[in-house]
Amino acid sequence: MRNMENRTLKKRLETPQLGTFVKINSPEIIEMLGMAGFDFIIIDMEHTALQFSQVEQMVRVAELHGMNSIVRIPEASRSAILRALDMGSAGIQVPQISGADDVRDVVDKAKYPPQGSRGVTYAHRAARFGFTPGNYLREANERSTIVIHIETASAFEQVEEICQVAGLDVVFIGPVDLSISLGTNADFINGELAGPVRHILDVCRRHGKKTGIAVSNEEQYRFAVQHQIPYIVWSSDVAMFKQSAEEVVKKTALLQNR
Repeated sequence: MRNMENRTLKKRLETPQLGTFVKINSPEIIEMLGMAGFDFIIIDMEHTALQFSQVEQMVRVAELHGMNSIVRIPEASRSAILRALDMGSAGIQVPQISGADDVRDVVDKAKYPPQGSRGVTYAHRAARFGFTPGNYLREANERSTIVIHIETASAFEQVEEICQVAGLDVVFIGPVDLSISLGTNADFINGELAGPVRHILDVCRRHGKKTGIAVSNEEQYRFAVQHQIPYIVWSSDVAMFKQSAEEVVKKTALLQNR
């Protein structure tokens, strides 16, 4: 098995990393994303019917192709957090955070003692099924990446306190949900969401937290790079397939009409 250090997403986030949401249970799609050069994937359990048994296989395929895998869990329950980490993912991404208390609770459930209260067993993939180094608990705490969403008005209002929570690694901006919650449009470059997004970035920078954002075009990607956002999530497998399929249909329709 490769050195665990080579799979540490936290260290990779010293430079911009390109990821995407994966919603389709397909090893072929994950393999193609790895072959195309994506750095990480976020396996989306929030908006899909994916089961943990399927997700574990997706984590394994991503790892074989040099990609880190983050699991966007369906809820911030102890069971969901434990299972996502036990299967050997690089970390968890937690949506619908309301405030700093939610973040502290997530960190507590995700970290082994003394940093938290994560239950201990060595009979799972993350601990190499018992082929476990003596420093596993410490290394697991250091290695696991905790990402939380800022996509609600209450989380936005508490971003200063959220960024002071020890153990939180990445603050992820969900522009669509955040814009709906704040009652603005979703344009975070020149539109109404630009001010709130820049405020989040400034607060994270002051407190030494990494930032992430969802993008869907070149202009948004350039914005992320220019603002030193290292955790960049370009669209999803579903959206990319939909866009490509639409382009093929439009092109063939034009050819038929010539």
